Amino acid sequence: MVSILGKLMQKEFGRKRYKEYCAKLKKKECMDIFCDIYFVLTKNSEEHLSRRLLNLLQTVELSVTVSRLFRYISMGFGLAVIFFFCLPFLPEIQIAALGILLLLYSYKTIEFLKNRYCDKDVKLVLIYKSALFHLLSDEEKT
Repeated sequence: MVSILGKLMQKEFGRKRYKEYCAKLKKKECMDIFCDIYFVLTKNSEEHLSRRLLNLLQTVELSVTVSRLFRYISMGFGLAVIFFFCLPFLPEIQIAALGILLLLYSYKTIEFLKNRYCDKDVKLVLIYKSALFHLLSDEEKT
């Protein structure tokens, strides 16, 4: 499972480049990543760069929303568990319902953790944003 920001980088630059960028991050070769992204982006028009920036901002907003909603998902999970323990259902129904709830909550927890602690993806997105801003500011000057 890849974070939302990682999916954006894979969509924009491909899986192969994304893996190369992650490897370069481990080697602390951030300037190489910036130069590569900058070179790729120079082939785009100002309109296309603006759409990419808008897409980037929407993806970051979605990533933050996933983190914010996890609190409510956790409260809902707790209330659902209490609900199933308090009502007089058959034990088989309670176990099945709690099993399904636990699976869903586990998936949401993994999704939350992937998006919350995706340091490499955040660094890549910051480099990408810097390259976009640099190109857009250069094109506004001309």
